[in-house]
Amino acid sequence: MTQEHYIISFIIVFISAFVQAITSFGSALVSMSLLPFLFSMNFVTPLVALNGTCITALNFFRLHQHFDPKKIKPLILGAIPGIPTGIYLLVNLPESIIKTILAIVILGYAVYSLIHTHSRFRIKKRAGYAFGFFAGCLGGAFNTDGPPIVIYITSQHWSKDEMNISLTSYFLFSGFTLVTMHTIGGLLTIKVALYFISLLPAIFAGVYIGSKIYKRIDQEVFKKIVLLLLIFIAIVLIIK
Repeated sequence: MTQEHYIISFIIVFISAFVQAITSFGSALVSMSLLPFLFSMNFVTPLVALNGTCITALNFFRLHQHFDPKKIKPLILGAIPGIPTGIYLLVNLPESIIKTILAIVILGYAVYSLIHTHSRFRIKKRAGYAFGFFAGCLGGAFNTDGPPIVIYITSQHWSKDEMNISLTSYFLFSGFTLVTMHTIGGLLTIKVALYFISLLPAIFAGVYIGSKIYKRIDQEVFKKIVLLLLIFIAIVLIIK
């Protein structure tokens, strides 16, 4: 790996950490969209999982006082059977069908929420199991479990900090699960681990600067940023 590759990957990881510090998700989207131009997918996938888990852990630490396990319990219980189901679907269903359906759902929810800013629309708690299962399926198949979780949590009318810590808590669980799977599968090598360690300064800097900006964002602006990022994800899914 050249010095130029390291500098570019450092910038990409910094941006991904910065984005996730503000919105509590999105680091994998940034990294998976750009790092494959520099490295092979077998190298990028476990590296992004490690980076994302580290970023999420840092975010959890700074917001842990708002943590309420009851808020994410349905999502996690639903995701547990969803992850192996997603692996099965990856083998047996066309990727384009699942991603198209996901993109339509994301666009519909995000556009509706942006237009109806004072809507009282709320997804019931028991539906969280279904959203968790769907997220687990997407995570097991494509490492893209974020959108269903974001849709569920942003519909709950919680405070900015409650939404942020709930997103962070779920993705911490998801991240540890993915890292474990990559380790068992042999993708997480010493080479990947050492490169991850070399990128830690970018992660810490991105989280630190992003957290400073996060504190200055009010409730409505925060939700709009999250919804706009969801729309961007949907567009990326459609293009791919």
